[in-house]
Amino acid sequence: MRTSSKYLFIFPISIILFFLLSCAAGYNKYADQYYQEGLVFYEKMEYDRSIDSFKKVLEVAPYGKDNDLVYYNLGMAYLKQRQYDESIYQFTKAIELIPEKGNKRKFKVLERRGNAFQQNKKFDNAIKDYSDAIQLIPTHENIKNIYHNRAWSWINKGNYDKAIEDFSSAISIDPEFDASYYGRAYVWYKKADLQRAIIDAKEAVKLSPANKKYDDLSYEIKSSMNKK
Repeated sequence: MRTSSKYLFIFPISIILFFLLSCAAGYNKYADQYYQEGLVFYEKMEYDRSIDSFKKVLEVAPYGKDNDLVYYNLGMAYLKQRQYDESIYQFTKAIELIPEKGNKRKFKVLERRGNAFQQNKKFDNAIKDYSDAIQLIPTHENIKNIYHNRAWSWINKGNYDKAIEDFSSAISIDPEFDASYYGRAYVWYKKADLQRAIIDAKEAVKLSPANKKYDDLSYEIKSSMNKK
């Protein structure tokens, strides 16, 4: 069975809402206007225009106290355009500027940079960012997605045992996390543990019966079992 990292990530529905904070404090009115324009263009999926607006913020307010948010949003726009190196650069700039007590901001940027590293096939870097995020706020509301995404990095490195650990951690946090049942079923299948694979695959199908890839994996596992 072939798999691709392009559809394996779990993203929250509103990936930018956490950062819909006003940049007015410490900014002039032009910088704030450009920032708000950038957010609007981003939500409209006009990523080139979004990038232009955020860059203008940095031009007119290069030392704004909330510039980490601007770099974060630039990183997100580049990530949407699959410009992974540029996205990673912007996220790194954001991390450098995050206030000392800004752990929630840093968690989000680490998560997004980890996703960019993952998409860029830099799996060691992705694992480090995911691990740093877990260590930073182990009880974060989005922590299950960090474990889930890190598991796929382990898969791409061929470390199936670590992947199973992370999928299991995600499932322990949310017993109805269908994507992690699918991921764990895939790993069991790759390890030729068909009994465990089919149990997880069936659970994924049960939780999300409309998801065709879950059904496809279940069918493939059953076919392998019938050949034995």
